[in-house]
Amino acid sequence: MKSFLERRQKERNFDAFNVINIMLLVGVLVAFIISTVFCIVDIVEKIETSILPLFERLLAIVLLFLPLYLKLIFKIQFPRTATSLFYLFLFLSVYLGDFINLSAILWWWDNIIQFFSGLLLGFLAMFLVNHLAKKGANSPIYIFLFVLCFSMALISMWEIFEFVLDVIFDLDFQHAGEFIGKSALYDTMFDVIASTIGAIVSALCCALLTYKDKNFVLQFRVTKIKKQKISQIEE
Repeated sequence: MKSFLERRQKERNFDAFNVINIMLLVGVLVAFIISTVFCIVDIVEKIETSILPLFERLLAIVLLFLPLYLKLIFKIQFPRTATSLFYLFLFLSVYLGDFINLSAILWWWDNIIQFFSGLLLGFLAMFLVNHLAKKGANSPIYIFLFVLCFSMALISMWEIFEFVLDVIFDLDFQHAGEFIGKSALYDTMFDVIASTIGAIVSALCCALLTYKDKNFVLQFRVTKIKKQKISQIEE
C-alpha cells in the first residue's frame, strides 16, 4: 500500500520538463499547422505551384510526434531532455530555417543549425554509449572518441544523402542553386565544419561530465515502459 501511494504521489508532483515538453510540442505543432495552411492556400491560388513544400510540411508534422510513436508502439521512453532538444531543433531548423526561409535572410543561420545538429548527434551517441557502458566502456576518453566519430559519421552520411537526392531527383537540398563554383563548395564545407564543431563540443561535454560522475551515462538510458497492473489495493 505504501509503495502504491508513493508512486501516485510521485506522479502528481510538478515536473518542469513535462510542462516544457508539452509547451514545445504544442507551440511547434501550431507553427507547422499554420505554415501548412498557408501552403495549401498558395497551391489553390496558384495551380502551377509545386506540391513539394506541402509534402515537406506534412512530413514535419508526422516527424514531430516521433517520441510519441516510440512510446506507444515500441514502449520506449526517451529522456525528457532529449525530447525537449528534439522539439527545439525541429522548430529552429525546419520551421525557421526552411519554412520561414530564415537561412536566406541570415547568412549565418544555416551554420547555427549545423552546429546544433552536430551537438544533438553527439548526445544521440550517448544512448549507444549507455548500452556499451554495461560492458565497462564508459571511460571519458572512450566516450569522447565514440561520440565524436559517431557524430561525424552521421554528418557525412547526411551530406551524401542530400547530394544523392539533388542528383537523382533534381532537387536543391544543398542549396547549390544559390551558389556558383567554389561558393557552393564553401557552403557545404562550412556546414560540415559547423556540425563538426558542435560534435566536438558535445563530445567534450559528455567526456568531462563522465569524468566527474561515472553515472552520467545513465542519464541517456532508454527505458522500456512496463504496464503496471494493480489487481488489489490494500487499505
